[in-house]
Amino acid sequence: MNQTRPKRAPGPTKCLHCGGNTVRLRARPGRTIRYKTFSALPLPADLAIPTCSRCRAEYVDEETAQRLDGILPDLYLAELRRSAHESIRTLRGHISQRKLELRIGLSQGYLSRLITEAGRPSPALVLLLAQLAQDPTSRLSEVDRFWARLPPSEDLQHIQRRTHPNFRK
Repeated sequence: MNQTRPKRAPGPTKCLHCGGNTVRLRARPGRTIRYKTFSALPLPADLAIPTCSRCRAEYVDEETAQRLDGILPDLYLAELRRSAHESIRTLRGHISQRKLELRIGLSQGYLSRLITEAGRPSPALVLLLAQLAQDPTSRLSEVDRFWARLPPSEDLQHIQRRTHPNFRK
């Protein structure tokens, strides 16, 4: 009768950085990865990545890359939502959600959808909310001043003639 041995974890491999035979799958908290707009997207503490125990160099092999491909989009969306939620909470002390939606051109209730994690915020919106939340009083005033600037009426007529040739005064 043939008995098959249970599979063992592969032995350590050589580290390309320090030369030690100390690269093994290791999971640890505090790891980050550059992904899309985030320079340091936090990785789950239980995610095992081939790592040198001596110099802490990490090696993303094909298997690890496939695991990362499966989780990074969800981590990215969760971090966008977390950041948006945090900024909206800060801004609530200075402006109602509806007024904020009107000022930055969002549909009614969209900020509520973000807070309840029903929406998918764009990186541009998350950045805008974060910048507004850094100094709400002055930045919201800047938004008001920006939208209050209207081109002179003769410029508007020129634009209307150019886009609508049959336009009359």
